[in-house]
Amino acid sequence: MTETLPVPLNVASPDCAEDFFAGSAARCVILWRAAGLAELREVLDHCLDLPARPSTLDLIGHSTRGHRLLRLGRTPIDMLDPQVSAFFRGLAQAGLLPRLQVTAVRLLGCETAVTDAGQRTLRMLSQTLGLPVFGTRKPLLKSHSNSAGFDPAFAHLLTEASATRQPFGRAGSRHGRHPQDR
Repeated sequence: MTETLPVPLNVASPDCAEDFFAGSAARCVILWRAAGLAELREVLDHCLDLPARPSTLDLIGHSTRGHRLLRLGRTPIDMLDPQVSAFFRGLAQAGLLPRLQVTAVRLLGCETAVTDAGQRTLRMLSQTLGLPVFGTRKPLLKSHSNSAGFDPAFAHLLTEASATRQPFGRAGSRHGRHPQDR
């Protein structure tokens, strides 16, 4: 019996979708667009009408300059932002991603797993959704994609939330206590 590999459910920020995937080679043939969290929810709700199959939710966009957080439209995916956190908690409470058979979420923007802020968002998002969440360690180019979306040949550019570490000296650090408790 063969295992069905997850297919990407590609949702891109409109400000990068056309430029990033344009060109002579067919890239990301099935691509949804979302300029923010409300539009992301609309896309996900619409996908409930499609045949369910194991998939990764690939959120595609540019990253912010300083913290390297993925942006959908003008909204950075920052789990310290109460609106962003509430949105993803709502997805989890509604059980939407399991109904879509989403097995992982990937934040596909340049270096979304490099900064402390990016790594924190990956960990918090993974904890909120109860799914593996991945970010990128390098800048992404359109050559990292094929007609299905992110090319599995470049999986080595991804980092899973569980592989990131919290810095020392913070609550929940590897020492298991707050610095003031020492």
